[in-house]
Amino acid sequence: MTTLKEAQSAGKISTANSKMPGSTFGVSAKHCNVGGKLAQLKGSVCYECYALKAQKRWPSVDIGWTGNLDKATRMISADPARWIAYMSFQINRAFLKTGEPFHRWFDSGDLQSVEMLEAICDVARATPQIRHWLPTRETKIINDFTGSIPDNLVVRISSPMIDDKPINKYIWTSTVHKNSEPVGHVCPARHQGNACGSCRACWSDDIRNISYPLH
Repeated sequence: MTTLKEAQSAGKISTANSKMPGSTFGVSAKHCNVGGKLAQLKGSVCYECYALKAQKRWPSVDIGWTGNLDKATRMISADPARWIAYMSFQINRAFLKTGEPFHRWFDSGDLQSVEMLEAICDVARATPQIRHWLPTRETKIINDFTGSIPDNLVVRISSPMIDDKPINKYIWTSTVHKNSEPVGHVCPARHQGNACGSCRACWSDDIRNISYPLH
């Protein structure tokens, strides 16, 4: 029988993000491919990355997210079936704890490979009662992926610059607005303590684009 300690050898699923429902999985933002370049570019959505600031300010956060990245990449490479089983175990456990059938991939960091995306898709298939949301800027990984996205996983492609339009070649997208008019559903978090509250639009496959006010 799988124990929590054993399952966390794949990386730790968290329920500590009080701003959103259910569970999350974060990895080191220092290893973002596209995001790492955007973090150096003024006017990009990553220029003042909250995750990089958190990793710099709190060593324990840096250790946790870096550990998650290392554990996930190693196990996905060596034994993807075990990673899928351990992630599914933790996500189901989090659902029982919170009562919220929602999971966010990468509240810090981003996709690392096609193999990681394939494994995440399999985790979603193994947890059909959970709605999964994966925001990403790694369009090359998405374009190279030849598998299918399960019905309970929404992969949202984030536009790279503030006030950019949605990248229309993808089904689900997100943007950040400051001076331009928002497109699609406007995230209400700034009016409710910077939290999701009752909104679940990011996880909804009925919502094409989420527009986040710059904050």
